[in-house]
Amino acid sequence: MIRLFRNLLFDRHGDIRHGWKVAAFMCLVLFFVTGGILPLRLAGSENPTLEKLILLSSALAATWMLTRFVNHKPLRAVGLWIHGGMLRELGTGCLLGFLMMAGIYAVEVALGYVIPSSGGLNPAGAVRVTAFSVVWFGAGAMGEELLFRGYAFQTLIQGVTFLPATLLMAAVFGLAHLQNPHVTPFSLCNVVLAGIFFSFAYMKTRSLWLPFGVHFAWNFSQTTLFGLPTSGMPDEAHALFHAGQSGPAWIGGGEFGPEGGVLATIALLTCTWYVLKAGFLAPPEGIVTLDSIEDLVVGGGTGKGTG
Repeated sequence: MIRLFRNLLFDRHGDIRHGWKVAAFMCLVLFFVTGGILPLRLAGSENPTLEKLILLSSALAATWMLTRFVNHKPLRAVGLWIHGGMLRELGTGCLLGFLMMAGIYAVEVALGYVIPSSGGLNPAGAVRVTAFSVVWFGAGAMGEELLFRGYAFQTLIQGVTFLPATLLMAAVFGLAHLQNPHVTPFSLCNVVLAGIFFSFAYMKTRSLWLPFGVHFAWNFSQTTLFGLPTSGMPDEAHALFHAGQSGPAWIGGGEFGPEGGVLATIALLTCTWYVLKAGFLAPPEGIVTLDSIEDLVVGGGTGKGTG
């Protein structure tokens, strides 16, 4: 019985099986999120920004605990490596996210499907909205990248290889948007496609900075700069401008926003091709990842530079 239990929990090398690591990550995130949000709910307080920050903090805490104490690696091993090319990856991601959404917006305006209008903000109001939007969309994007392209995804890669892990986590990413307002089968397909793109972006650089940059800039541009819904949720509190929408939903996405239309499909496929072909995007030398072994220290059980 004991041997059966050990075989279920550990592989032939004595390491905890990848499935249990993923399950532990999910349980820890749920534990931390519940511990952070439940007191707010019991007090009758709802603060979406604070709850988004709690989710980000929970994902970071769960990632650190498992990376440090199970994988014996530093936190940067999940793709938060600070290196010379980090700003290039982050900047490239932000530029790609903006260009994709700007292209979609320009086509919709040209077709008459979107009519932009001023948000009526004074300079101080515009600065305030921009600052809050950076925090709102930044926390949301990093939280989702840690959840769907971070520890769980990278652990799955070790267990089932890259493509099955990518398809599985992209499907879960799509299911996470299933309850969003105005969701359609087409919009879900685009969300899954975005999940696949973000996974390729991580794998190309072995870093979360590139997918985070794209994810953040896509959402920030979509709502804050262009006044369009993000994943079915109109958000005037984080918009500098407004946009009246019309036209076929299969093109512009309708009430779900651009993510629900074929223009987003074209943008995602084009950008995926570009990232895969871009020669300047590559992992830096000496990078530490969850599956690297060169940083392990015999007897100490911790990676060099752990902290």
